[in-house]
Amino acid sequence: MTLRWGLLAAGSIAEEFAAAIRESEHGTLAAVAARSADRAAEFAARHEIPRSYGGYEALLADPDVDAVYVSTPHPMHAEWAIKAADAGKHVLCEKPLTVSAKEAERVIEAARRNDVFLMEAFMYRLHPQTRKLTELITAGAIGEVRAVDVTFSYDTTGSERERIADPALGGGGILDVGCYCVSVARLVSQAATGIEAVEPTDVIGMAKLDDKGVDEIAMGLLRLPGDIIAQISCGFRLQQDDHIRVYGTRGQLYIEKPSWTFGMRRPRTSTIVLTPSGGKPEAIEVEATKGLFAREADHVAEHLTARQSPIVTWEDTLANIRTLERWGAAVRTP
Repeated sequence: MTLRWGLLAAGSIAEEFAAAIRESEHGTLAAVAARSADRAAEFAARHEIPRSYGGYEALLADPDVDAVYVSTPHPMHAEWAIKAADAGKHVLCEKPLTVSAKEAERVIEAARRNDVFLMEAFMYRLHPQTRKLTELITAGAIGEVRAVDVTFSYDTTGSERERIADPALGGGGILDVGCYCVSVARLVSQAATGIEAVEPTDVIGMAKLDDKGVDEIAMGLLRLPGDIIAQISCGFRLQQDDHIRVYGTRGQLYIEKPSWTFGMRRPRTSTIVLTPSGGKPEAIEVEATKGLFAREADHVAEHLTARQSPIVTWEDTLANIRTLERWGAAVRTP
C-alpha cells in the first residue's frame, strides 16, 4: 500500500522527513502546512510536494492525506495530534509525544476513539543497531546487566538555541534530547528483564538551569527493574560525546555513535563493541540499508491495522513521559 503523508509544520526536522520519503517503500508526500503560506509553498517546491497550506486546519481537511507527521514545537504536539486524529488521520508525532503524561493520555484516547494509528517518533528504536543491542543483552552476551550510561548532548546557536531555551516552547535538554537517554535506559532494562514498558523506582537529578529555569545541562540517576542503575546526561549548551554503554557481570557493550546521531547520513554499517570481562574488544558491525526516517515512515504503513507500533507502544510512550516528568521535577527541587 501507499501511505499519503501530510507534513504538519515545515521546520528542519520536517525537511529530513520529507527528503527521506523518497527512499521509503510505502510512502509519498501529499501536502505540507506551515503557519506562513509562503514558507509552506517554498517547502513544497523544494520537495516536489503537490499541495501546500498556510494553516494546519486546511491540511487536516485534505481528503488526499492519509497520515500526518507532526513536528511542531513540543507544547503544540498534543493539540495537533488530537485534531489530526479527530480528522481521521493516522499520526506520527515527533518526540516527546507531549510535554506531560496527562496530555499524552489525551492524545492516546483520541487515537483510540477515532480508530487511527498513533506513534511517538523515536526513530532510533527502529534501527538495526538498536535491535542488535537488545538481542545481545537478551542473549546474555555480557551476563546480568548491572548499569547503563547514556549521553545525548550538543551545543546549539542562533534561532535553534532560542527555541530550545524558550520555556513557552517546552525548552530544555530533558524534553529535547534527554527523552532519548531515558528511552534507551528503559529499553536496556526491558531487554534484561523481559518486563514491558518499564519505569524506574527511583529518579535523582541535577541540572544547570538558566535564569528562566530551563535546563541547559542535566544529569540523572535511575534505578530500573532488575536493580539496574542508569546514568543519563543531556543538554543543549554543552557538546558531550553521545554514547551508549551497558555494563554486565561478564563484560560490556559500547556504542560510540548511536543511530540518532546519523540524521540524514545513511551509513550502511554501524558498530557495537562487545568487550568480555578480561577479553579483547570485538567490533560487531550492523548493516542498515535504509535511512532512519524512511524506515520510520514504512514502519507506520506496515502496522496501520494494529493502530500502534509493536516497538514504540502507547504504554511505552506513557512510561517514558512519566519518567521525564520525574527527572524534570528532580532537577528543579531545591
